[in-house]
Amino acid sequence: MKRKYANRIPGEYTQEYIDNEYFTGFICYTKLKNINKPVVVNNGLYDLCTMDNDYLWIMLFPDNNNYVLTIMYDNNYNLIQWYFDISYNISLDNGIPYEDDLYLDMIITKEGQKLVLDEEELLEALSTKEITKKDVDKAYKVLRYLEDKYFNNIEELKGFSNRLIKKYEEGEIR
Repeated sequence: MKRKYANRIPGEYTQEYIDNEYFTGFICYTKLKNINKPVVVNNGLYDLCTMDNDYLWIMLFPDNNNYVLTIMYDNNYNLIQWYFDISYNISLDNGIPYEDDLYLDMIITKEGQKLVLDEEELLEALSTKEITKKDVDKAYKVLRYLEDKYFNNIEELKGFSNRLIKKYEEGEIR
C-alpha cells in the first residue's frame, strides 16, 4: 500500500474542516505549481490532462470512511473529473490528512460516466498476500458506497463541487 498525503502535490496548499449534511471531514485545496510538464493520462475512454500549472485539486478526506475524493479542475476552473481513491485507512500526521491507498479507484467523468480502475492491482496485492480477502471485500463495499452516494446522485455531487470551487474562486479559502 502507498501512503498518500494531502499536501504531496507541489503548489499552494490549504485545508479546512467542514461538517455538514453532505460531507464531514477535511477538504484540502492545492493550486498546482512547479509542474515540469503536463501530466496526460488515459482514463479508459480518452486522454486528458490532469496536472499542470495553475490547475486546482480539491481533495476530500471524510471522517469515518475509506475513500479520498479528488475533484480536478483545469487552470480556468473547468471540471476535469472526480477521482475516488479507495483507502485502507485515513488519518492525520502533524495535522495533514493522509490515506493508505487500497488500489481500487473509481472515476466519474465530467460527462457523468463511471469507470472502475485498478481491479487487477487489488487482486495482485491479494495474490501476493500484501492484503487479505477481508481487505478486498472492504474495497468493494466502499466502491458500492461511492456508487450509491456519488454516481447515483451526480446532481448533488455537481452542486457540492460547484459550491467548493465558488468558495475558492471568491477567495474564502487561502
